[in-house]
Amino acid sequence: MNNRLARTVLFLILPIVLLIIGFKTSILAGLCVFVLYILLGLIFARPLIYTAIGNSKYAKKDLTGALKWYKKASQQKGAALQIKIYYGYLLLKSGNVEEAENELAPLLELNISEVQKNSVRSNLALVYWKKGNIDQAIVTLEEVISNQKATTIYGSLGYMYILKGDLDKAVAFNKEAYEFNSDNPAILDNLGQSYFLRGEYEKSAEIYERLIPMKPTFPDAYYNYALLLDSKGNYEDAYYYLQKALRCKPSFLSSLTFKEIEAKSEEMCEKAKQAQ
Repeated sequence: MNNRLARTVLFLILPIVLLIIGFKTSILAGLCVFVLYILLGLIFARPLIYTAIGNSKYAKKDLTGALKWYKKASQQKGAALQIKIYYGYLLLKSGNVEEAENELAPLLELNISEVQKNSVRSNLALVYWKKGNIDQAIVTLEEVISNQKATTIYGSLGYMYILKGDLDKAVAFNKEAYEFNSDNPAILDNLGQSYFLRGEYEKSAEIYERLIPMKPTFPDAYYNYALLLDSKGNYEDAYYYLQKALRCKPSFLSSLTFKEIEAKSEEMCEKAKQAQ
């Protein structure tokens, strides 16, 4: 009997049979079986209930609350692998690098599909980066993308090539990523930044003219666009977009910090004043 059939028998057919037997015996027996079934259903549904609460907290930008409920969900017996992976990701995003690695690394030892392993590896790559091992992060992501092409992997690996300083590779790879998904803000930002760092300002401008109207929610897009505007002497607009970057609030998974953006914003403000 395969797993899907076994679950169908256990959670659907068997309870119905027991309910019929219970009610044939007596109304009280039937009600007892029904209440028991509901209670058991709530117990088995706890990971999904906790995850739903965690998602609600995350949507409200309450990362602490999301972590609390995802931790509870991941600790439940029978919690889906994806819950555990996302909990590891949230740990990383909140700056708990070691905890994230401790949560994610053991998952690779489980009997899981290659697609699931790729999901774990792509998150572990971010752990390696944050631990200062960008080469290991790149190797891991290159292994993943050789098996499975996905927008998130293109975004992460393209960003790693930029941080590594391999601009020729960054441009070539981010062009490939753009062909794969030209509507993803992270991919657009990677390509625009790659062009900018290599001095191809017009190509960079073309990309950012597509990206900025999308209203990206991460600060890097506005910050990098501001650098492009600065290079053209357009200080007032550069200052405007740096202010937008500040309102986005950098996360732990950005290479930017609030202080860096703030310092660049102050610098651009002074340039704009002097240019008047």
